[in-house]
Amino acid sequence: MTDTSGTDTDAAVDAALDELLDQLDLQQSDDGSDTFRGKGSGFDEFGLYGGHVLAQAVVAAQRTVDDDRPMSSVHAVFLRGGDGLAEVDYQVERVRDGRAFCTRRSQAFQSDRLIFELTATFHVPETGKVDIQTPLPDDAPPPTSVPTYQECIAQVGPIFGEQWSYMTRPVEYRLVHAPWAPTGPSPRGGIDYWFRAPRRLPDDPAIHEAIIAYMSDDCLADNVIVPYGVTWLDPSAQVVSLDHAMWFHEPARADEWIYCQQRPLMAGGNRGTSEARFWQNGRLVATAIQEALARL
Repeated sequence: MTDTSGTDTDAAVDAALDELLDQLDLQQSDDGSDTFRGKGSGFDEFGLYGGHVLAQAVVAAQRTVDDDRPMSSVHAVFLRGGDGLAEVDYQVERVRDGRAFCTRRSQAFQSDRLIFELTATFHVPETGKVDIQTPLPDDAPPPTSVPTYQECIAQVGPIFGEQWSYMTRPVEYRLVHAPWAPTGPSPRGGIDYWFRAPRRLPDDPAIHEAIIAYMSDDCLADNVIVPYGVTWLDPSAQVVSLDHAMWFHEPARADEWIYCQQRPLMAGGNRGTSEARFWQNGRLVATAIQEALARL
């Protein structure tokens, strides 16, 4: 936790990243089965962060796949709210192992209650003639030219609650557009930011995939209420993630700058859908789409 000045020391940031890596280091059951246990997020203010259980479920699935098969997609459903202070148990089903693709189903439990389910696909890298890219937006500024998350929160106050607003982030997180940034929402009515881990990480692609998955849930549900000038902690709003799909297009490193552009796609009937695109070194490396319950 940082104080309300919105500044973090290097030691605090390092400790926050160490804590995230520890949470992603799941423990396999003693009998050697495809059952794993992960630590809770440590928050009791709002329950279990969706990106936390998403990233841990990704790690659990990865543990049952050969290293030569990077993750290509995840399709997840948030079934129940989780307890941020409790451990999470993951059971992985080896659905299919093919020559080029394999599929895993990863289920998350707390106190024998199923709270989350994820299906992940893995693909042996291939080369081909087709290469179509959505370019990095021309209006994406350099990451160091925009304010940090902590600097923005220092100006607007704890709009997400004390814990989430003032926690020391495990990634360096710089806001380009957001209702809580000086520039406000993007012209698309969404949230744009840069992020990277604050120090060099091991070369294991699984670690980078898990951290990118962790960040893919950050603020994504907020996009459907951004046009109404409220955040998910507003007493007039009820915003809950329902499901989440993500595609990993190319290898990416979580310790090098990634630009995330989010936008609302639609909202109606008290549900809303948002999209996030992720670029690194000018290449589109991942895409995510999420549906959320959105009641005002």
